[in-house]
Amino acid sequence: MNAALVRHLVWRTLRGKRLIGTAALASVAGVAAWVSMAGVDTPASTDIYRTIMASVPAATLSIALLIVTSATLRDERDGGTLPYVFLSPISATGFAVSAAVAALSAALAVAFIGWLPGWIGAGVMTGSWSLGLPALGLYALASIGYSAFFLPLGYLFDRSLIIGLAYIFVWEGILATAVSGLGPSSIWRIAMSAYADLDTLPPDALDVLGTVEPGRWGAVATVVILFGLGTAVLAWAVRSRDAV
Repeated sequence: MNAALVRHLVWRTLRGKRLIGTAALASVAGVAAWVSMAGVDTPASTDIYRTIMASVPAATLSIALLIVTSATLRDERDGGTLPYVFLSPISATGFAVSAAVAALSAALAVAFIGWLPGWIGAGVMTGSWSLGLPALGLYALASIGYSAFFLPLGYLFDRSLIIGLAYIFVWEGILATAVSGLGPSSIWRIAMSAYADLDTLPPDALDVLGTVEPGRWGAVATVVILFGLGTAVLAWAVRSRDAV
């Protein structure tokens, strides 16, 4: 792994309006939960928080992660600077690992910022500062899973945003909901399975899982495997295109 390359890619990915926009988008669920809990008694407000965290970020957080991670190499590729973003020779595998670490770092930063409003809101409204902690695990696992998919997507395809949105809304939102056998192919549901194991979710929140069974360690193992596969695909793509 090339540390200089990682720093460069993170800085370029999270600069300016992109960081502000994606952080705001990732924060929508937390802000919505905070507002929805206002004036509601504690037992009901905890269910509101858990239900919103299980459902709303499936669209808002995933889009923010799509924008950030797909741009990690796309900006360099489109600008023609991809072969010159590091100072010393680096293998295709080293390049892919560096890019994967950079994309994941950017994704985790955006996810953490997005998680904060909900955690603060839950603490203020219910007095329980531990209520929002399981959702941090949900956001972190989603970051790993989505970055594994969207990073090579952004490198390989010019219309990566359109393809990514199709995955989020058509595949995850419609097909994986309508066809029970497709549930395990949804990155959000994989991350949700850990959330359902870490916290006691109300029925409305559990409905998001569909046929996917709760299980934190299965979710962790799955996203780690996805991250490894995504990095391997990127290494193959970089090598086949002779980018480095």
